[in-house]
Amino acid sequence: MGQFEEACRPVIFEQEHANFSYWGKGSSFLIANSNSYYWVTASHVLVNMGGCAQSLRIFPLDNSKISLPFNEQYTVNKGATDDEDYKDVFMLRIDLKEFDSYGDTPLVAQDIEQGIIPAEHLKPDDELWVIGYPSERNFIDYDSNEIKNTRSVLRAIYRGRSVSDHCHELTIETSIKLKSYDGLSGSPVFYMKHAIHNGEAVRYPMLVGMLLRGTASSGIAHFVGSKVIVDIVNLVEKNA
Repeated sequence: MGQFEEACRPVIFEQEHANFSYWGKGSSFLIANSNSYYWVTASHVLVNMGGCAQSLRIFPLDNSKISLPFNEQYTVNKGATDDEDYKDVFMLRIDLKEFDSYGDTPLVAQDIEQGIIPAEHLKPDDELWVIGYPSERNFIDYDSNEIKNTRSVLRAIYRGRSVSDHCHELTIETSIKLKSYDGLSGSPVFYMKHAIHNGEAVRYPMLVGMLLRGTASSGIAHFVGSKVIVDIVNLVEKNA
């Protein structure tokens, strides 16, 4: 693992006129192509928290003090059946012009032109990695008026396709013992591609999807395939 882990960001909201300004839970991540940068999470993360895009405070790196500016919002209209879990995607486009003027750190994002594999190409028992912010590993520092978010890297095993369209199942098998998967919704799911570079064995993180839901009691979680996310970006940019 390496710097790419910072492409995964905690979901934080800010509220004015409150004793404690920051609140929230959930995971998200940054993606980019040659045209734009986007922030991605599961739509239900915002719905369950009662939050909105205007109150989001997403910081580009762990040491950032200035949150990302956004200029466009994208969602997918969802129907009434569980088979449409794959539509549980919420995306914001980063305002690069404003970020270049006021951003205090570089942007780290997953390249969706080179660093992606369709989840449909995975085989059962392939090793995966989920990177997110489980709620039970976060805490509030009341002295500094901050939420302390702990990023967790969780090993997982691919199980196969889910009953929901464009979705898949994995089993989380890690030394990090979690009582609940609360807070992991919106986490990126990676497959590490092995290759030889300059005579040395290297691993490249390839995005295969975004975690939607799961239960610690079963160890099973569901994720939407990366193709759905890429298709949304392509549609957005085609109609721009």
